[in-house]
Amino acid sequence: MAVVDQYDRPDKTGRASAGVIARIEPSTVAMLAWLGLLAMEIIAVLALCDFRLFFTLDDAYIHLAVADQILSGGYGVNAGEYSSPSSSIIWPYFLALTEALHLGAFGPLLINVAAAGASVLAILRLLEASGLFDGLGELLFARVIALLVIFCTSAVALPMTGMEHSAHVWASIVTFAGLVAAARGFAPTSVHFLALVLLPLIRFEGIAFAGAAIVAFALLGQRRFAAGAALVIVVALSGYAVLMASRGLPLLPSSVLLKGYLTTLDQPAGELPAIVRNMLRSVTTSYGLRLIALGLAVAWCANLLRADRKALIVLLSVMVAVGAHLACGQYGWFNRYEVYIMALAAAALLWGVAQLKPRLSTLQWSRVKIGVVFGLGTAAIPYMTAAVVTPLGASDIYEQQYQMARFAHSFYRHSVGVNDLGLVAYRNANYTLDLWGLGSEQVRKARMADEYGPAEMAALAHDHDVGLIMIYEGWFEKGVPPSWTKVAVLQTRSVTLSRQNVDFYRTPLADAAVVDAALRAFKATLPSRDRLDIITP
Repeated sequence: MAVVDQYDRPDKTGRASAGVIARIEPSTVAMLAWLGLLAMEIIAVLALCDFRLFFTLDDAYIHLAVADQILSGGYGVNAGEYSSPSSSIIWPYFLALTEALHLGAFGPLLINVAAAGASVLAILRLLEASGLFDGLGELLFARVIALLVIFCTSAVALPMTGMEHSAHVWASIVTFAGLVAAARGFAPTSVHFLALVLLPLIRFEGIAFAGAAIVAFALLGQRRFAAGAALVIVVALSGYAVLMASRGLPLLPSSVLLKGYLTTLDQPAGELPAIVRNMLRSVTTSYGLRLIALGLAVAWCANLLRADRKALIVLLSVMVAVGAHLACGQYGWFNRYEVYIMALAAAALLWGVAQLKPRLSTLQWSRVKIGVVFGLGTAAIPYMTAAVVTPLGASDIYEQQYQMARFAHSFYRHSVGVNDLGLVAYRNANYTLDLWGLGSEQVRKARMADEYGPAEMAALAHDHDVGLIMIYEGWFEKGVPPSWTKVAVLQTRSVTLSRQNVDFYRTPLADAAVVDAALRAFKATLPSRDRLDIITP
């Protein structure tokens, strides 16, 4: 809303002086800019996907498939078969609620959009209250920071992944805001409590900041708040562990075990080298170096504010979370894995700078502003790039995974095998065999034991009566079973996917005439950008 600049005083008549400069709060500017950018993003996605809305990652549809199974009393992607492909404890349950409302893919989109907007608003409101933008000549600085906050939280691209990461950013930022409130003598609210307990339930990486924040709340005099949050988190994680054990599933999801850098839980002696390797990865990648730079900037603020014990506690909790991610976290893949810690570090840096502002001379403050803008601008680069690439990523999902799903659901209508789980499994009445292991415990265990190859693939297809396979042949270094016959290749113009072409195989269980008829009917319905090459014997 429009307000009067605090340095412009009314005259004796109660009217503002002639030098009054009406301005809009940075949080309002940020929300308007974000809504405009997000609308442009969605319009671009629709334009490239024949006016259909798609996420940029097929993984989003894995969670939706799990949500459907939860509503049916199961857990996984296939009825009657337990598996743990979800990367989040609570996200599939959120989506189960939206699936019960028949929202489909709009369910995760609505949650993500709300979380992204709330994250941007929370940071800017926190900075406004801290006085970062107070004073003459701060208008341009405030506008630039407002724009950078949008991208440092990836509020444009991240919602379009359809995953839980926007909610993770929100929980991290709101927990930080709760710490700031406690440091300034205010009692944290129920929203702060909710965000704190959700941190490890939304993403396992949230355990580090949740633990650091609980200790910080206790040190800030909020012991009952901290103890209550700790109790809820322990009970929730324990309940999850018991539930997974009762289903014969591991504590960590298959997505974490197969994709994570630290997958040596069965070999404790190997855990330290894995952490060391991850630290080396952090110092040799652009993502890790950006995070290190932000962490050092937060440490610089903490050092200058060391006389303020409470401010120091707040900043140290963030530094602990940064260190934990450097040691154990992942990076990349549409810049979604590290975005929560980048957003948290950016918020901490801006808040720390706001605390330093009254202590700095005009020249020093000008230098700090330049440094902050440069630093956050550098940190925001991957998220700006992701926003540009997002429509292309959604188009890739439409042209490849959606077409595979159409073939499985509407043309072949029998059990199929895939290595890229998601749309094919979502709302599929027939069995979907995951040959990569996210949705199959048999495959996951065999892969992690290095006992997986063509013989095991053939046995799985036989056991589950799978007659047709759609895979990236290059993903299987040991090859495919010799009894499978390649019958087609779906060629797409992939930009963000790992493979452009999908290989179709017929197993001995399939009726060759049925497969051929389904392929030919499917070929006639493909988008012009795709091509299906049918291989005749």
